[in-house]
Amino acid sequence: MPRPGRAPRSAVRRAPGGSPSRLRPRARARRGDAVGANGEYEVVVVGAGPTGLHLAGELALAGVRCKIVERRSERSKESRALVLQARTMEELDMRGMATAVLDRGHPVRQLEVSPGGHLIDLTVPDSAYPGVRALPQWETEEILEERADELGVRVERGVELTDCRQDGDRVVLSLRSGDREWRERAAWLVGCDGARSTVRHAIGDRFEGDVLPHGILIADVRLDSPPASPRWSGWSRGRSLSSSASAGDATGSPSSTATGPHSDGPVPVEEVDEALRTVFGLDLGPYDATWTSHFRINERRARTNRSGRVLLAGDAAHVHSPVGAQGLNLGVQDATNLGWKLAAVVAGRAGEELLDTYAEERRRVCLEAVATARRLPVRAARQLGLRGVARFPGIRRRALARVNGTSHRYRSTAGRRRRGPAGAMVGRRVPDLGLSDGRRLYEVLRSGGFVLVDQGAGSRPPVPDAWDDLVTHLPGRVRGPRGPWLGTELFLVRPDGYCAWAGPRSRAAGDLAVVLPCWAGRRNVPRERAGAWPAG
Repeated sequence: MPRPGRAPRSAVRRAPGGSPSRLRPRARARRGDAVGANGEYEVVVVGAGPTGLHLAGELALAGVRCKIVERRSERSKESRALVLQARTMEELDMRGMATAVLDRGHPVRQLEVSPGGHLIDLTVPDSAYPGVRALPQWETEEILEERADELGVRVERGVELTDCRQDGDRVVLSLRSGDREWRERAAWLVGCDGARSTVRHAIGDRFEGDVLPHGILIADVRLDSPPASPRWSGWSRGRSLSSSASAGDATGSPSSTATGPHSDGPVPVEEVDEALRTVFGLDLGPYDATWTSHFRINERRARTNRSGRVLLAGDAAHVHSPVGAQGLNLGVQDATNLGWKLAAVVAGRAGEELLDTYAEERRRVCLEAVATARRLPVRAARQLGLRGVARFPGIRRRALARVNGTSHRYRSTAGRRRRGPAGAMVGRRVPDLGLSDGRRLYEVLRSGGFVLVDQGAGSRPPVPDAWDDLVTHLPGRVRGPRGPWLGTELFLVRPDGYCAWAGPRSRAAGDLAVVLPCWAGRRNVPRERAGAWPAG
């Protein structure tokens, strides 16, 4: 296992099963040309957590000049978010980072309903990433930051955004580091700065929602005698819910524990003892609690994810109960959705209306996540719900798909669909299909462009020349889990792995002439002629 504090070189390799692939940004500027002639960045990202780091990497992959400012001078080594769900793992695979997580994380494939009781299989039938992966947040951040650094992203730590305002086609940032204060300008600003977002406050966006009456205790605990196998446990004792993502090894590894009503102040050792006994159903012996924290459960979301040239992502846009392990995962998925869209707008290919689909698509996913997180404690408290999930595979699959992100459907895309099997694909996640040349779909998506899968026997489909270098054509039959993609002649996959269009070759010319301008922009024009980055 890699030494803590250093990201492995595998962070930029593909997942097992093929040849290595280094990350190469499209239209990548030289490192010395990372800013424009006026010393401005096209995009400034506030916050070097998982959301901000992944978003900056996505933008840099598309050739966008961007940097990150982070208030903290160094990365926290607290576990915090510990679970990576199947859909997040798939999106990391699409950018060549899954191997690093597999190397450093611990597999968790079962949910234990009660101590020694029912076990629920967490594996996903149509995903290469069964169960969940337990990995402390700081290690996930290391993997994401190594990729961003490979792509030329600058991370400025110890730099705090104190305010921002929009001035025509620029955003003016007020920054502070120690006793020094200054201003900078950027074309776009994205707030990935957490639940107490300075960016959100600066644009006057309301954080609507509720504070729940109960709270959460989180503890990083190193056990002298960790459980034999990693597991995720959840059940009720009275009115409390306890959950744990345990990553056991010879030395003992961090476990996160949630339980009880909210209380302010330091966490007494007796409360940690009680939580561990509740979670595991037995006395685990000596342990070292390296970090403990109480916090209230908030279920809130920003009224909008965008105000002009300022956008919000991750916890800055939405927070909710940690039950179900959604927070970090939703933030990474926000970044995957937003990155290619903002890059197209910055390059001048697409209009700003493309960014409206980010707010629409991710807002719906956030609402579903909040509803799911609210339902889980109720079902756990009753016990019957989880036992039903354990007994009936169909219920289990549907419940898991809601939690792990594999069932999300983007309705803004689905609104452009036709009826029939091909139309049923549009807006849905496309699994990692095997290709006729031995590669995988997710490998091809690592370029950050669109992919047109062509299972027909005819000539090359009519992709307009203006979009030809944005679309990779993949002829040949695909292999994978059962689904409509196996029998559909042509389908277009977005850079984030969702289906943008599907249909027969007879309709391709007319449909692609509409769909590609909608999602990829009006033309692939050179950046210096795009008009999105004027001089002066």
